Amino acid sequence: MATKQTLRRVRTSRKKTSGKRNHLATALLSASLAALTGLSAIGCHRQYYRKQADQEVACLLQEKTSHLARRPNADLGIDVDRRSRMYNPFDLDFQPMPMDDPASHRYMQCVDGRRGYPMWDAAGFTNSVENPDWYQFLPLDKDGVLVLNADTAVQIALLHSTEYQQQLETLYLSALDVSSERFQFDTQFFGGSGAFYDMTGGGDSSQLGVGTTGLSFNRAFAHGGSLVAGVANNIVWELSGNNTQSATSLMSFELFQPLLRAAGRDKVMTRLTLAERSLLANIRSFERFRRSFYLNVTVGRGLESQVRRSGGVFGVGLSGFTGLGSGLVGGVGGGGGGGFGGVQDAGGFMGLLQDQLQIRNLEENIARLSENQLVLENTLIELLTTIPDDPQEIVSQRLQVAQQKSALLNSQSQLVTRQAAYQASLDRFLGTLGLPPYICARIQDPLLERFELIDRDLRSRREELIRLRSVVGELNLALLQETESGTDPDTGLPVSRLSWTPVVEETVGRLRTELEPLEAFLGELQQVDAPIVATDIAKLAETIPQRIKQNDQLVELYEVERENICTLLQVDKIDDSVFDVSELATLQSYLGNSYDALMGRLESYRAKVVSINDSLDRFLEEGPQGDTPTELSQKIREELILATQDLLSELGDDILTMQLIQARARTESALLPEVNIQPAEAFEIARRNRRDWANARAALVDSWRAIEFIADDLESSLDIRVSGGVGTAAGENNPFALRGKSSTLSVGLEWDAPITRLQERNTYRQSLIEFEQAKRGYYEYEDSIWLLLRAQVRQLQVNRVNFEYGRQAVRIAASQIELNGDIRELRDARGLSSGPTAARDTISALGDLLDAQNSLLNIFVNYEVIRRGLDLDLGTMELTPEGLWIDPGPIEPDYLLTLPGTTTEAVPGGDCSRCGIRIKNQPQPPDFRGVYINEPSLLEINQVGFEETP
Repeated sequence: MATKQTLRRVRTSRKKTSGKRNHLATALLSASLAALTGLSAIGCHRQYYRKQADQEVACLLQEKTSHLARRPNADLGIDVDRRSRMYNPFDLDFQPMPMDDPASHRYMQCVDGRRGYPMWDAAGFTNSVENPDWYQFLPLDKDGVLVLNADTAVQIALLHSTEYQQQLETLYLSALDVSSERFQFDTQFFGGSGAFYDMTGGGDSSQLGVGTTGLSFNRAFAHGGSLVAGVANNIVWELSGNNTQSATSLMSFELFQPLLRAAGRDKVMTRLTLAERSLLANIRSFERFRRSFYLNVTVGRGLESQVRRSGGVFGVGLSGFTGLGSGLVGGVGGGGGGGFGGVQDAGGFMGLLQDQLQIRNLEENIARLSENQLVLENTLIELLTTIPDDPQEIVSQRLQVAQQKSALLNSQSQLVTRQAAYQASLDRFLGTLGLPPYICARIQDPLLERFELIDRDLRSRREELIRLRSVVGELNLALLQETESGTDPDTGLPVSRLSWTPVVEETVGRLRTELEPLEAFLGELQQVDAPIVATDIAKLAETIPQRIKQNDQLVELYEVERENICTLLQVDKIDDSVFDVSELATLQSYLGNSYDALMGRLESYRAKVVSINDSLDRFLEEGPQGDTPTELSQKIREELILATQDLLSELGDDILTMQLIQARARTESALLPEVNIQPAEAFEIARRNRRDWANARAALVDSWRAIEFIADDLESSLDIRVSGGVGTAAGENNPFALRGKSSTLSVGLEWDAPITRLQERNTYRQSLIEFEQAKRGYYEYEDSIWLLLRAQVRQLQVNRVNFEYGRQAVRIAASQIELNGDIRELRDARGLSSGPTAARDTISALGDLLDAQNSLLNIFVNYEVIRRGLDLDLGTMELTPEGLWIDPGPIEPDYLLTLPGTTTEAVPGGDCSRCGIRIKNQPQPPDFRGVYINEPSLLEINQVGFEETP
């Protein structure tokens, strides 16, 4: 091929040129350069190439996804949504410079005393590396708070998560790798032209030349050969002397074909095959990543099956395929996040929701402790108004008040710690969503409302009453402090005297003000809260039949597991009472009767409220009415102090009763989603449907293919090289006058004996060992899936049993609180104090109820985490195009085994549109359902392989 230097090798005579010829040469040269500049600018705009790459990647992804049995329903493009924090509002091909470090920036302007490139700031500057107005697209409420439920959390994460975007971009680059590898087998054209003007001797000799510097193409063939062909020509005008012209042309070709080493499709097409298979694997990996991303946001499960590049110019070439210790392409790791044998607790959104509900349970426990403290303080007040037979009762009662106060302070300290930990978890969760921690967010979702055993509004009623009891108790204590103790001169018995002073009148007035809302409080309790409790009782009619059905399934599972030799769950020690549901037949009527009696008592309190208010009004309007200090003290004690204390105490007990009725109804109506599957069935479903399992099989085959690829280097080199060309004859001025006399042809055979192949030998031996390692890694991968699925099914069974234990624990804790109340009423009726262990008993009962509530909640949350994880690990998990989970409902193996699967016949048989050949499907192995010692009929193993038995 001619080059610019060969064009200039025309010798010219030293003749003076005229000014006219110089002007002509200048004009011709300028025109040639202008033409070359225009040609070079065609198709060179950055935006053109970027969009061209986007279009080609879209076609490649469409091509791969069209072959999948279950196609992705997500957008695989890398364009960022306008609402995202990652959105770039500037021209992607001409972006402003981010703000630089001042000390570093000076070196862009002047370095080593040399002036730098002056156009760095041509596109301007920006002080923001994130979308400057992304915040306005957040779904904030009127107070500027981001309210999150499970769905909005996932949607926001898909918008803002940098990790999710990086996976999309890695998939994009993986498609570019395929584009690069395919390009190696395309016919590639190259062309250039040049023009020059030479002048020597001060103008004695000058030439003008134009020509091609190489119009050529090359083509690589799948069997290892390559062909290069081209044409070059030039025309030179002598502008001095006689104005002569000369023209030369040359057409040439070279064909190279290896016959042994570096020949054959197994060697030559490896990079392309690897890139194509890797792109298919990455699409599957991304689909599994999407699902694990949903679980990571919602339940805190780690991300899995991330997209990795392998092959192509931009990727890592043939690493992982060359037998040089890089491991298997795509990797063969453990299933389900490394194949862990245990199961994790909830994290992510559900973990926050769980923490939130546990904090509410703790707040309710604190409210009950506060109320019990008021009860104990009121008992102490009553003791102080009289002289008990045993003075030790007052000391004992003060001790109980101190014990109760200590327990209350301890719980309040725990609450502060839990709330701080919750806020820290919320900050980290915002980071998972791709949001900054300064965003004010609130978690709000009905997902776990069924395990909020006491309605939030009913809890607030109790808190209102506790506040009222505390204030009224302080006012009653103030009245007692105004009372003087003395002795009756007639009887000699101790008496109390109270004078009607402005302080007493003011205290009575404050007492009337505090009790004013009590009537409205009773109305809300009857008209707002009570109907919710009635609804919870009515729901039992719907859930009890399902409870009995699930219990029968649990009993059946219990019997099967007890008879199994190789069992998932050791059930010999399980108490059979956990399966006793006989009381469900009468539970609704029992709770209904308790509810009706409660409503009757609430109605009776209205008359007591009216009586107390009348007494307060009479004292405020008429004063002592001529009563002596002793009579006034007696009336205030009986009509105000004891009446208000008794009323508020009874009302508090009945609100607690209403709460316990509701808690019992909600506890007994709670149901776990149905999951009826055995590990062997789960393993078969996963084998058919898991995308990462399909990739693991493909990676194992890639390791096997590497043996053939590497073995090629052990062969000798035997190559055929054919080259030739034809050009213009000497003296011809016609660039198209090609002559046979000026043609050449060369045929050669090159051979290199395999004398030195030590490194190749070692590499080959390593590839054999790596294949054996890959096989072991593959069956260990299958073992890890077995381990994971067995652990999940086992834990689901454990949770089903423990859930029933949790119900019993809630019942027992509630009955403890009721029994403590009954004991207190009996002692009050006999005129006795609370008892020496009343505080400890109440604290213990409240602690047991808190633990039982949290335990029941934790069991359900753990069950739900495992159920969602099982849906992913079976490979059956499906998402909407918006990335939200489609709840499969009951997980039944009979249905899941009918799914088309992801790994079976991924590429259907038929003609390949690109290859023009018939695709042969690899024969599929029989279903492998696993081996149980007590189920030998599922599988027979012999020397040939696996065969299903009838």
